[in-house]
Amino acid sequence: MKKIQFIVVPLTLAYGLLFATSTPGQSISRLEAGANYNYVRTNAAPGDCGCIALQGGNGWVSHNLIRQFDVVGEFGTQYASNISPFAADLTLWSYMGGIRYKREVYRRFSPFAQVVAGGAHATGSMAPGNSGIPGSSNAFAMAAGGGVDFGFAPHFAVRLIQADYYYTRFANGVNNRQNNLRIGAGFIFRFGNK
Repeated sequence: MKKIQFIVVPLTLAYGLLFATSTPGQSISRLEAGANYNYVRTNAAPGDCGCIALQGGNGWVSHNLIRQFDVVGEFGTQYASNISPFAADLTLWSYMGGIRYKREVYRRFSPFAQVVAGGAHATGSMAPGNSGIPGSSNAFAMAAGGGVDFGFAPHFAVRLIQADYYYTRFANGVNNRQNNLRIGAGFIFRFGNK
């Protein structure tokens, strides 16, 4: 009997520590889905700033794995038209996945940090084509940042702010990389609590 207790008690404690997802009174959603409005400041053209402001949004889904860690996938698009000096346009699509750390700290506020990586697709007259001619192209993309969510009901929350360093590697004739800033806010739907 003592041997069984010697094995069962530590295993039970280890399981509890590994899969504990909340503190008393806190409920963590197993699955969340959200939609954000995004503003992206990009330096698509190299050299003197050449900065472009794109607007759009993204949708995302996250699934809680263990404790405060979620796996997240997102798909987004941003667009700009009438870009000087040639009245050009640019549409940027992204599809990324990664990991998010999220924790409820004060009442219903949940700050988070995440890193996602995947791909991006650019179309429009400013998008480099595969042969260097404007058209469309694909490139590596990643985003790292964080923000704050506010839960106002059991199954609904608001993303108050999200700010990310948003990196892409489109061909631009100089260094083939873009260091972008992505800022957003949106709504969250929570399905089921642990």
